[in-house]
Amino acid sequence: MKLKSAFGVMSCFCAVLLFSGCKNAGIADSGGDSVKTFQIAPAMEDCVGVGPMTCLLVKQPPDSNYQMFYSAIKGFDYVPGYEYELKIRVTERENVPADASKYQYQLVEVVTKKPAGLSIDNTAWMLENYFSVSGTMDPIVEKSESYLKIADGKVTGNAGANNFFGGVKVEGTSLEFSINGSTMMMGMPELMAQENQFLKLLGETADFLIVGEELRLRNAEQKVLLVFVPRMEVALISPEWKATGINNGKGGVQSLLAGTIVTATFTEDGTVTGSSGCNKFSGTYERDGNAIKTGPLAGTRMMCAEPVGIMQQETDFLKALENASTFNVEGKTLELRDAQAALQVEFSVSEK
Repeated sequence: MKLKSAFGVMSCFCAVLLFSGCKNAGIADSGGDSVKTFQIAPAMEDCVGVGPMTCLLVKQPPDSNYQMFYSAIKGFDYVPGYEYELKIRVTERENVPADASKYQYQLVEVVTKKPAGLSIDNTAWMLENYFSVSGTMDPIVEKSESYLKIADGKVTGNAGANNFFGGVKVEGTSLEFSINGSTMMMGMPELMAQENQFLKLLGETADFLIVGEELRLRNAEQKVLLVFVPRMEVALISPEWKATGINNGKGGVQSLLAGTIVTATFTEDGTVTGSSGCNKFSGTYERDGNAIKTGPLAGTRMMCAEPVGIMQQETDFLKALENASTFNVEGKTLELRDAQAALQVEFSVSEK
């Protein structure tokens, strides 16, 4: 039987003949007790045994196609996002129950473990389905976006109406979130209900799987709580960014005054240009990874009387740009933060 997966064409690996309905294949032909080399794919696939389950994808021999593998490999702690080469001891069992595998698999050695495919770290993940208060897996509210990104022990994202941030502990496939704060925007009732449930489920998360191109977060009972897919992100350079929030220098981030537009564009040559609301500005910036240093900035010298407060907003914006020491792009959102991680400016991609 041939199947399509994220890793191309694969065959059934009949570690459990009752599950697969295939003839004996791969290492199961060898019999006895022997050591074989397995290649393990960086993501799992849905499969059906006695019931629905997830299977490793295995190449054995290594130059063959990936095959679904229905049995456990004793001593092997699989972590998605890595391609493994393993030495496995294969033992043929006697007096095997009808619903059990004829073969037993024991890890001998992890020969190589290389990053490959999708990883829970440094990938933006967009929520697709969640375990709702009604007790069913539901799709997200139409035209809404909830997402998260994990990097360097931190998690950031948007729960639906509000951005959130916090810490995260990843050990193997174990996962623990500690959400520390969020913005305080209000949205439609159904969006707020989704947001509250999303954040609640993050707090209940105990481990994760990557199955195909899905990230699945589960609770301690291994019930799937949240299902994500990769989210396309815009780079810092090229798009025009439109400010949606500016630090007022008094410890708060304020929305822009009605009728005002504040923009910034970062280019490959280290130049930043845009509109600060009343005037045009330009300057330089330097970046190293996610570190950024902007300035000095210079601008035109027009005075605008309306709307009231526009000149103060402009001053706050330019100061916030120069205060920024880190940046983070998530989807179509750019955040600039200072050395204490305080948000200075929040942008979204300008829709021209």
